[in-house]
Amino acid sequence: MTSWQASVAFVTGEPFTEDAAFDTIDALLTHGAAMSVERDLTGGSVTLSVEAATPLDAARKAAELVTTAAEPQLGSLTVTGLEVLTEAAVDAELARPLYPEVVGYAEIADMAGVSRQRARQFADINGFPKPVIETAQGPLMGKHAVERWLETRNTSGGRPRKAIA
Repeated sequence: MTSWQASVAFVTGEPFTEDAAFDTIDALLTHGAAMSVERDLTGGSVTLSVEAATPLDAARKAAELVTTAAEPQLGSLTVTGLEVLTEAAVDAELARPLYPEVVGYAEIADMAGVSRQRARQFADINGFPKPVIETAQGPLMGKHAVERWLETRNTSGGRPRKAIA
């Protein structure tokens, strides 16, 4: 048997009240369930742990557990979505940052091997990445976009050579 994390989304004809949510969670307590309720109270989703041999078995078991736990409070419900992940996939998802890495002029100066003043001048160069966040301490650019720009920038000194006709 493998441990799976399953998310079950559903809709219901009855309003999904706070009491119904708490009763459903209590019924799924041994599965470490967490629940969210739609703003219009027409449905919700439950994420829980299940033991099963295959992802398909885990999806079936999760849907059955949620349906059995919620129906006494809500009457019939319709499952509208299922997602099943291994523990390793869940850990990888949780380790991934929610926001892209960003850098300010101090980090850009270190990356480019130039002064902070010169790094600030990069913003005036055509093609330099636009800020993704503006803070009181200055703009922040996407780190990967800045890295790509630094790889392709022209670092030769002086004026560009005139084309020979």
